[in-house]
Amino acid sequence: MRAAMSRRTFLHALGVTAAAVLLGPSRGYGQQTLTVGVLGSTSSPLGQGVLNGAQLAADELRFSVIVGDLGSETDPVRARNVLTDLINRGADAIVGLSRTDTIPALLLEIPRVKKPFIITGTPLLGTDQVAGNYANFKYIFRAGIVGAAAQAFDGGEFAREFLVGRLVKEKVLASNAVALVGDASKQSADFRAVLLPRLTRAGLDVVGTLADGQAAVLLERLQKVNVPAAITVFFDAKVGAEFAQGWSANKVKVALFGWNEALLYDDLKGAAAGYVVTDFAAQTERVGPKTLEFYRNYQRRFGARPAFTAATTYDAVYALADALGRARTTAADDLVNALEGTRVAGVVGVIRFYSVEEQQRDPLKLAVAHDQVYGINKTGGAPAFDGARPFYTQIAPDGARVVLYPNEYATGTFVLPPHFK
Repeated sequence: MRAAMSRRTFLHALGVTAAAVLLGPSRGYGQQTLTVGVLGSTSSPLGQGVLNGAQLAADELRFSVIVGDLGSETDPVRARNVLTDLINRGADAIVGLSRTDTIPALLLEIPRVKKPFIITGTPLLGTDQVAGNYANFKYIFRAGIVGAAAQAFDGGEFAREFLVGRLVKEKVLASNAVALVGDASKQSADFRAVLLPRLTRAGLDVVGTLADGQAAVLLERLQKVNVPAAITVFFDAKVGAEFAQGWSANKVKVALFGWNEALLYDDLKGAAAGYVVTDFAAQTERVGPKTLEFYRNYQRRFGARPAFTAATTYDAVYALADALGRARTTAADDLVNALEGTRVAGVVGVIRFYSVEEQQRDPLKLAVAHDQVYGINKTGGAPAFDGARPFYTQIAPDGARVVLYPNEYATGTFVLPPHFK
């Protein structure tokens, strides 16, 4: 096990900066205000989470919000027009975006609009431009959700410490053999390619890599492979939902662990009970002092369990508030400089961003400048909690999310899915 200070101790050490975030504008930020442009969508649960999380934080901070609805979030022309509209209407900074599809188009606008832009819903693209062209792209950050390289690294840690080190060792799983399963999207293919060697090095025997655009085909092939567990990588929500539903309905006795976008906001009315899904928000006080307060306030306000994008966007607005409190101006370059010094307690963990220098010297190649720092700082000597991590949560029959891993956040233990009985 790695030696590390506890998150509780680390948060205490944050001192006045974290306290300012938790105290709100009247006690932490004076009377300063900010106009936040929000890139969300009323037509998708993750996009709606962006809108709700931003609104909740802005109301608490007494900031102004300008909503930009991206619709399906796949139309680059619409995305550029929405961004331009937000700037024209006075947005000092932008938060949101839950899909990668429109990022290449938005990158064309960033050097022109020159406003801080914090991505809160996708681990891919955007920040990959910062180190190579800092002058034009220093405005882009990613909050709450760690980048793809860090997610793959964390997947390897989960495989080594939890799947092999616990479930296989304790014979909960019959062997270390697994299948790697995903949809036909490029996003899934790229992530599986990065994840596969991590799983192998962790001690799993990956005996099959299955990819298809049809959930029924994947389930049929999975049963033929004859493994006790599978690692899933679903970024196509429709395929992911149908896969989980078919897995339950057909009583497929393969334990499922991993990435499934559909399950980040929906338990499919019990069809996904027993599935262990990688999430970026966890309803437990073990994450930090702000976490349960956010869940209570969100559920009271919107009458629903928040998707992870609600928590990450909420944190992004608070990061902007912290930056504003230190910069004492809404000038874009000053806000960017202040954001680069962010170290605040958020709903999903400690919010801090990698620097260009950290990216350049990181031997593990996890650091991407202006990405959210991955939870264990592996770039600066002795490991210490210094960011956010993915949570591996098992969906209970009542829809509750039981945190299994990382160990310091666990709220329960793994149980075999109910249809295994």
